[in-house]
Amino acid sequence: MRVDQVQTHRIQIPLRRAFKHALHERKHSDALLVSVHGDDGSVGWGEVLPRPYVTGESMEMVETELAPQLSADLVGRRFESWSDATGWLEGAAERMEQKLATVCGFDLALLDALGRSRGESVAVALGGAPIPQLEAGVIIGFDIATEKLARYCATLRLGGRRFVKVKVGMDDDLERLAAIKKVFKTTGLRLDANASWTVEQAIEQLTAMKEVVTIASMEQPIAAADLDGLRRIEQETGVAVMADESICSLADAERIISSKAASIFNVRLGKNGGFWASHRLCARAREAGIEIHLGTMVGESGVLSRAAEIFGRCEPGFECLDGKGQNAFLLKVDILQESGEHPAKTSVGDIAVETPGLGIGVSTQRVEAHRIGEIRRYDPSITEQS
Repeated sequence: MRVDQVQTHRIQIPLRRAFKHALHERKHSDALLVSVHGDDGSVGWGEVLPRPYVTGESMEMVETELAPQLSADLVGRRFESWSDATGWLEGAAERMEQKLATVCGFDLALLDALGRSRGESVAVALGGAPIPQLEAGVIIGFDIATEKLARYCATLRLGGRRFVKVKVGMDDDLERLAAIKKVFKTTGLRLDANASWTVEQAIEQLTAMKEVVTIASMEQPIAAADLDGLRRIEQETGVAVMADESICSLADAERIISSKAASIFNVRLGKNGGFWASHRLCARAREAGIEIHLGTMVGESGVLSRAAEIFGRCEPGFECLDGKGQNAFLLKVDILQESGEHPAKTSVGDIAVETPGLGIGVSTQRVEAHRIGEIRRYDPSITEQS
């Protein structure tokens, strides 16, 4: 397959309700969709969800600088094998350094297009290991009012939810945790402060919280760059620290490992560069004895959500998928075709996967309905985006 054209489509989809954590409140999802077009008619889709406070990428930077760079390098290239594609992706991740949300969009789109061209699932590129489907991990954000937590948690428990993450960083954190504890009893809760505390606040808060609930882990309690602080928090509280905003690239992983700053990496395709960069990150974590956890991005469309499910079934070491299915209820509309949600299945090894590519159908009508600005097209005859 030769890449004949790349297109980018900026879209904005409203949320059914605002989603809030300590760093940001989101009322709609802003994404840049990437479509890679092969000379054999294959079209693959990817999604970029830039978060300036995570990878430093703004939507404007992605749309006007980063995506054009990768598009110009990709157009005209021929990919005969999965290794051809993963080789290009490794180089792209190294060149883009921390700008891995953009790399993710191109990773998904290229592998989706190549999979369609070859008639194979992207799971083949990841080894297609026979791992069962991951359970859903639920995320309780500040959008659930404290007085409604008990009923909300009861509904979750009746639905069989076992893995719970709680956003913290509010004045009534202890009250909220106590309400959750009444329902989930001895379940270990994963807490997430989204870098809202200082080191001293984190130690104080975690010490108090340990008296209320069992804490399975503490995700990103302080600023991403403060690795010494992360190490101190884990040492002084005995609570396992999960790096999230601190861990985007392989270089980040090396810094965290060498400084012993965290026991767990939170892997999310949208911030870690897509399938291949995340695969390499997980391999390095296992090598260093670091646990891995799989999450999703708030507001992602079915493109990224489908990718996360495939990744979770092909990459060993995950207990659950945080936010699995969440965006189907959070978004007012998705961009997938209805028929694309349950495509035909084949078997790769002992794992049932949808083929080819990502196994999704993107509705161009829905993309058009939520598009902002013009479609930008890149091909050998166009030197500037149209």
